[in-house]
Amino acid sequence: MKNIFRQIVKYVSLISILEFAVSCEKVEEGGDSPNVYVESYIPFYVEPDSLVLNGMWYDSVPGVGIRVEGKTIYQNHNSDKIQYEALAKKYGDVGFNRKAAIGRDGAISVAIDSISVISDVDVDASHPKGTELSDIVKLYSKNYYYYIKSGYKEEFAKNDVEHYKLISEYTKDDLTVLFCKRGLEFHFDSTIAVSGTHNLTITIYFEGGKKLSTTQTVKFD
Repeated sequence: MKNIFRQIVKYVSLISILEFAVSCEKVEEGGDSPNVYVESYIPFYVEPDSLVLNGMWYDSVPGVGIRVEGKTIYQNHNSDKIQYEALAKKYGDVGFNRKAAIGRDGAISVAIDSISVISDVDVDASHPKGTELSDIVKLYSKNYYYYIKSGYKEEFAKNDVEHYKLISEYTKDDLTVLFCKRGLEFHFDSTIAVSGTHNLTITIYFEGGKKLSTTQTVKFD
């Protein structure tokens, strides 16, 4: 009986040691946050369901920041495994197989086909109220597309995932696997003189036909 008890204690101790070893293998402290081993880089996806007002990155420049919200599909949740793996495969985010920082932003699960911005008042002679403003409104966004496509090359993670240009200049690739928590930020081109109060209606058209719309008020001096 004592021998059996000793074997059980030895077995439990071995399991604890193995668990500790695995945790040390998978998590390592680096900088302000720990890193963890992952097979795919994007930690979660958000299925587009609504648009909400988001914080502004350039507070000194009038604009609108919005964020896409909806059901979250996590990489490490068993209940999301099938959906997550299908999205990872769709966007080529497979084979990362290394450590990445915990707390990374997730991505919008559906690529964006186009974005429309319309004001309820005249902007200038070429853009009366109700007309499309994508040729004079800039969008600031970040995405994972080029980093993944490059084979996870570090230079793409630091530079090419960030875009700040006219909406009309965006390509489909630029609007694929966009960061979700960072959101999208819209500003009028600095070369355009805008004044007064504008109710901007922003409509996002997603791949597959879905669209979401919101109207936000922006005041200019």
